[in-house]
Amino acid sequence: MPETTPLIADADAFQAVAARLADCQELAIDTESNSLHSYQERVCLIQITACYADDTRENAIIDPLAIDDLSALGAPLADPRIVKILHGANYDVLCLKRDYGFTFRNLFDTMIAAQLSGIPKYGLADLVGSFFGVALDKRYQKHDWAQRPLTDEQRLYAILDTYYLPELRQQLIAQVAARGRTDQLEEELLRLEELTPAPPMPDIQRVRRIKGTARLSDQELRVLLALWRLREGLAEDLDRPVFKVISNQDLLLLACDQPQDAAALRRTLRPRSPAAGRYGKQVLDAIQHGQADDTRVQVPCTKEGNGRLSRSQERQLVRLKEWRNATAKREQIEPALVANNDLLRRLAQSPPSNTVELAAIDGMRRWQVARYADAILALLAEREGNGAE
Repeated sequence: MPETTPLIADADAFQAVAARLADCQELAIDTESNSLHSYQERVCLIQITACYADDTRENAIIDPLAIDDLSALGAPLADPRIVKILHGANYDVLCLKRDYGFTFRNLFDTMIAAQLSGIPKYGLADLVGSFFGVALDKRYQKHDWAQRPLTDEQRLYAILDTYYLPELRQQLIAQVAARGRTDQLEEELLRLEELTPAPPMPDIQRVRRIKGTARLSDQELRVLLALWRLREGLAEDLDRPVFKVISNQDLLLLACDQPQDAAALRRTLRPRSPAAGRYGKQVLDAIQHGQADDTRVQVPCTKEGNGRLSRSQERQLVRLKEWRNATAKREQIEPALVANNDLLRRLAQSPPSNTVELAAIDGMRRWQVARYADAILALLAEREGNGAE
């Protein structure tokens, strides 16, 4: 268990830490953000555990809210000689690229490795408990990490998310190798380096991500868009997450009922909804604005393979999922580690007839071709032999 780890909030102290990291062999990393407490999420802490050739270790918690220039951290993160170890790396890598433009090389994700080892519970607390007999305290999972000062308990909580990762990596490498999945792990880790923050979406596309919008008419969708834009503006002004201003459920109810006065507004929403009280006047104005808008609502197509499947393609997708699930059960891994649903959908829509075509399918990994090409092509060939609609 580490001793109390100080918060590095001084530029000179940070530069000294970053300079030492050039000599480390392994660098475990984690971040804490404030997505549950702010309109615009940002990284509030960067925790590191560095392991050096002389078997010494260094733990540090960097305060990006107090240090203006974190560019010195970019060199060790991009250095391919240093293994960067994270757990559930997608989120942290995307956050650090989004906020600081960092580049990552030689990543290792202990969560992916645990999944490929067939470990059923692969959360960090589960793994640390299983491998090291230590119970991690997760009481600060929803804490507002932009708050200062940090208590000793909070600093301990933060650094424990990296403290055990180097030893955990060594344990998991051996388990993945024993299951013959090193090639799969290596390819998945390389793909983590390529992650990039998503570009901004058009407003209507973001609105369409709200569950339930598929049932709305064009006019209801225009009202919903006006209400959504109102909520975004309110949340930004208040610096609060949008769900703490007006819920998605309330937005959908308003778009469907479209109340025209305060009494109707209260009938549509639960009594304590801020959309019926504090923001009632603005909500009614937004509804009227949406009703008056006759702009055609269009959603840009952003992903190939999202069109409606024919009945024969739907049946093929069902068969592909059955094969995938049976394979996962036999190999004792999660189904998504055999093939995810997006890939299976592409296979059903544009079935390849040979290995070269299979390898060219968007999202198909080399290890999937090596392991499953014969089974996939045989299954798809059955469809061709039976005829297609």
